[in-house]
Amino acid sequence: MQQRAKRVTAHVVTMLALAAAACTTTTGSPADANTARVFIDGREIPTTFTVDCTQLSWLWTIETLPKEPGFTAIIQTGGTVEPKVMRIRDLTGFTGAAQAEATDATASIEGTAFHLSGTAHGSFADRPTKPADVHFRIEAHC
Repeated sequence: MQQRAKRVTAHVVTMLALAAAACTTTTGSPADANTARVFIDGREIPTTFTVDCTQLSWLWTIETLPKEPGFTAIIQTGGTVEPKVMRIRDLTGFTGAAQAEATDATASIEGTAFHLSGTAHGSFADRPTKPADVHFRIEAHC
């Protein structure tokens, strides 16, 4: 009877240890997955944005959730990595866009991180009729 009690106790301890290990096992996703940091004119916006990353063929779309304030970026991957569209919505009061033709627009990928930068043309909410340019930099982890 004592032997049986020891075996049952050993099994219970083993099962508890396995259950505890299963609860602490990592899923393989980095802690910053599906997030983005945004810099406008060299200043980091003090919000870490949640992003939705979707891929269709060689095009990636990265969009903040919720959409405002936030951004939408479309990046072409494949042989080269190129920014195609960058739309900024009410970030630090600025709304505007950078098109693929912009000479200073760049994009790169490191693992699951997308890096975008360039100049966006638009306006600030407090001066909507006055054109403005901002330099943006985005680090999005998909």
